[in-house]
Amino acid sequence: MRKSLSALVLMVALCFSLCATASAASYVADDITYQNLNGQQLAIKIYTLLPDQNPDDLVEDDFDYDGYHYTYSGTTKEEQTFSEESQHKETVTVTTTSKDMEDILAALQPTMEYDDGTATGTLALDHSTIKTEAAGYKDSSYTVTATKNYTGLDRNDSSYIDKTVVKDGRTLSLSNVTWSVESTALVGDELVPATYSAVATYSGTAYSKTATGYITTADYIGTVSASGVSSIKYTVTYLGTAIEVEPEGMPVSMLLAIVAGALLAAVGIVLLILMLTRKNCTVYAATGKGNEYDKCGRLLIRPKRPELRIDRLKNIPEGVIAIEVDEPAARKLFGQTISIHYFSETFTHTVGTVNGAYWFKVDVGTAPDDDDVEEEPQ
Repeated sequence: MRKSLSALVLMVALCFSLCATASAASYVADDITYQNLNGQQLAIKIYTLLPDQNPDDLVEDDFDYDGYHYTYSGTTKEEQTFSEESQHKETVTVTTTSKDMEDILAALQPTMEYDDGTATGTLALDHSTIKTEAAGYKDSSYTVTATKNYTGLDRNDSSYIDKTVVKDGRTLSLSNVTWSVESTALVGDELVPATYSAVATYSGTAYSKTATGYITTADYIGTVSASGVSSIKYTVTYLGTAIEVEPEGMPVSMLLAIVAGALLAAVGIVLLILMLTRKNCTVYAATGKGNEYDKCGRLLIRPKRPELRIDRLKNIPEGVIAIEVDEPAARKLFGQTISIHYFSETFTHTVGTVNGAYWFKVDVGTAPDDDDVEEEPQ
């Protein structure tokens, strides 16, 4: 019977421990205050979340602390807004069939409206940034011509005409000759040609590369403004009621039962702590979404030697981490300096006022590459 009762108490204690771990908040509170206001005992927890994060995850189940039982009362929120202006540059690209500035400006609007979903404004074309270049080239051909006059020829004989001429370094071939009588002479009773003139036409084919089109880039510059909600501060309030102590004169049997139950629960808790190697610190890694953190694992810290080896966790975090020290250990560590070892780096934190579990944050940076980590001696 006693073995069954001990096993039952141990199972209940284990369930409570696992439930407490599973229900641990994913968010780290910015501030936790316990106070009595106008006769009411309150626990006030303040969080800062991004606009797209769900505040329902902030609400915790009922809990006991320092002689009071706390129940969720309500949540208020305060939006943290921003409004700012900045210079913005937007580069646009247009295509034209020519590089004439008139055609380019016809394709570019003088202004453009900018809206990226956050910032808006009107941007103006900066003419000094207009740059045009050919989109590509193609080969083309064209005909080159030249003429040459010949005068004082005694006959219209093509042997007098050059078969080729050179123009601009290019050789052209004879393509046509036009003859005409330059002067006449009287032979007998008839006028006959005395001299001739000729106009010779020469032609040839030339080749060149022509642009297939033109690409123009230009910058639009102006002032854009943005406003909105950057974050939301939530204040979660819990109402506390004093935990009543049983009056004197309690029946001995009930008192013994309570003591026995407490002893069994204590034995179960001790066994559970031993089973978990007495780990009393939880390490969380920042997710990058406001104050949201993911659990990485648990470590043991001893008041006589307050050190933590973050690099011994199965899931080694990077960047900003949060460390939660269980309240009993935190009270023993008050005023002491904890050394946080992260591979070859060491960071320190001095424990301040303890009100429940003690939280603090450390930026451990980036884990070194495997090649850079030296093996510790066994």
